[in-house]
Amino acid sequence: MGKQQGKINFIFLWRQCDWGLFKRRNEALLMELAQRNSVESVLHIEPLTPRGILGLIVRWWQAKDDNVKQAYKLHFKKAFSFAPVLANGEKKIFVYSIFVLYSWDYITVLRKISNYLIRLQANIINKKFVQSKENVVLVAYPPSSYLPEAINTIKHDILIADLVDDVIARTTGSTAKNKFIDVCKSILPKCKWIFSTSPALEEYRSYAGQDIEYLPNGVDSDEFSASISKKYFENHTRKIAGYVGNINQLVDLDLLEYAIASYPHVDFVLIGRIDNRERLKRIKRIIDQHNNCSYLGERKFTEIPGYLSSFDVLISFKKADFSTRGNESMKIYQYLLSGKPIVSLPLSPADRFVDLIYVASDKLQFVECLKHALEENDPEIRNKRVTVALENTWAKRADVILDRMSKYFGISTTNIQ
Repeated sequence: MGKQQGKINFIFLWRQCDWGLFKRRNEALLMELAQRNSVESVLHIEPLTPRGILGLIVRWWQAKDDNVKQAYKLHFKKAFSFAPVLANGEKKIFVYSIFVLYSWDYITVLRKISNYLIRLQANIINKKFVQSKENVVLVAYPPSSYLPEAINTIKHDILIADLVDDVIARTTGSTAKNKFIDVCKSILPKCKWIFSTSPALEEYRSYAGQDIEYLPNGVDSDEFSASISKKYFENHTRKIAGYVGNINQLVDLDLLEYAIASYPHVDFVLIGRIDNRERLKRIKRIIDQHNNCSYLGERKFTEIPGYLSSFDVLISFKKADFSTRGNESMKIYQYLLSGKPIVSLPLSPADRFVDLIYVASDKLQFVECLKHALEENDPEIRNKRVTVALENTWAKRADVILDRMSKYFGISTTNIQ
């Protein structure tokens, strides 16, 4: 049993380097927890490789949006800081990068040097952050190569894990898959509690030796309902079908192009990071061939509510196959809170809200659903979407985590708000 007095401190061990850009599940939960009276502080840790530093420089240089550039500036600051730094505009949220030399490298010497550096930086965290804290909770996001060493070194009272997406199922290479499995087998049995984005991840029980609870994604009701202050396309005369999200290997660009070609009288607006040159070329070809499509690039998550409130229909063309197994699309919850008509492939949670979302199984059905969405004029169903979204907020998800940790430490839950 951990310490019995004081407030709770959370340390999130995330597996990517993307703080402040997308507000993924880990960031949303962390920000919500930081608002609670019973939480003293939260620290968000990300791994950063030499290649990752070069990527940050390139993406900062290419970013056209000032808010995105500002987010990258904090990445540089935390990358070269010897101690956790306060996130922009925050009082209780700290961020830090752990520099690693490898991901899944076979070179033994390089791996040993990298593990030494991880331990060195973890001890800096102990000295600069953990030393003065009590009731420290590590929240791990496996599988990432730096996690076992970091978890073994960072002082904590309890370890829990949040499983996001079935990374193992979507990994095709046997070597990488085995390494992912090894990390899970190393970390999960040590956890006091494991929760996940999908019931499909209950299969990780074989690595963990314990049950895995389902804790769905959510939405920030204040952030997305306030949409709102800023509107876009106010003088636009044509209807707009909008997409917000990463454009990567998980999306169906053939379906997107088919929909664009099928509705030349509708404008399609795409927002988000494109992850490689080939996909960027494909998007540019689509735009060149169809004058009803535009790509606005990457935008800071704080701008997204304004765009959602400006679109007539919201679309999601992320595939529903092995590559998205275990996924729970945060985008769908955000879309629901806007009240706008939604057209999606049957990726969770869209498949759970078929009475509120136009769910299509293929490109032909997607185009048919889009027709109905564009013609929709039903205030009642829009209100229902908002109601369902408000039943699935990050505040409610954070309540579950904080209640569990408060009971573990013997802290009164009256502070939860």
